[in-house]
Amino acid sequence: MRLVLTSLDGSLLDLEFNSYGAARQALAALERRSIPLVLYSLRTRAQLEHVRRQLRLEHPFICEDGSAVYVPEHYFPAGILDEQWQHRPPYYVYALGLPYSRLRSILQQVRQESHLDLIGFGDWTASELAAATGIPLEEAERAQQREYSEIFSYSGDPETLREAFAQQEANLTQHLLRVRQLHFSSLPQWYLTGWMQPTMAAEPNWLPGEQAVQRLLDCYQRHLGPIKALGIGCSPPDVAFLRWSEQKVVLPSPIADSLWSEALPQWQLAQLPGPEGWNEVVLMWLEETDHGDE
Repeated sequence: MRLVLTSLDGSLLDLEFNSYGAARQALAALERRSIPLVLYSLRTRAQLEHVRRQLRLEHPFICEDGSAVYVPEHYFPAGILDEQWQHRPPYYVYALGLPYSRLRSILQQVRQESHLDLIGFGDWTASELAAATGIPLEEAERAQQREYSEIFSYSGDPETLREAFAQQEANLTQHLLRVRQLHFSSLPQWYLTGWMQPTMAAEPNWLPGEQAVQRLLDCYQRHLGPIKALGIGCSPPDVAFLRWSEQKVVLPSPIADSLWSEALPQWQLAQLPGPEGWNEVVLMWLEETDHGDE
């Protein structure tokens, strides 16, 4: 079976208008062929649900940088999902991340103990967040419905920040913290997640989101057999699913160069950025693989 894994910002959605209009032809072609389109994003479940409604998608999705996989009820037949998947109607959820309440507590401890000026999404009202980031109020409300990650602003020394969170991590017995700077942002923003230690320790260069991708692909394979996956990304978090895709395509972006440190010879660079490039990549892939998917 064929499947497409993609990020949103700078890939399927353009960065300026948050629009997928230039990718409509490829989206329609995937729908006609009933090829699953799986979204992988740093966004929240509420934000991805909004995008999925716009795109009329009914496939699983991976949110908050691989912190959780959401599979719609009745998507897979009985026996495909094991007991590690929690039933939270209308989904089955495979959760890997530290809950938001714990992350908020850790952020507060860093503020108090290290005297750093950190302002998280949870410290603002939706109106304040919309004003600070320039996003619509409704999108700000969806962005605040966080479950496994926190975004916060910080303009000081990055190494000081990392050391402060490393001190907090030492107090955790089963989880490791991950904090990194966001690049597609008008503000100096950072992204905080927490992960079970076995997830982070699988391999030296293992990204935590890879386990989410691996678990979902395993479900597809047990249900429908061998998978031909196309992965399309444009930023470092996308490595989590690009590594597990048969065909890996990077779209040009201001930070795409940082992906190539992870690249293998079979990685490809698209000619066009954003949804225009996404559209071209998908249509070419369909043309190349249509004959072998009968």
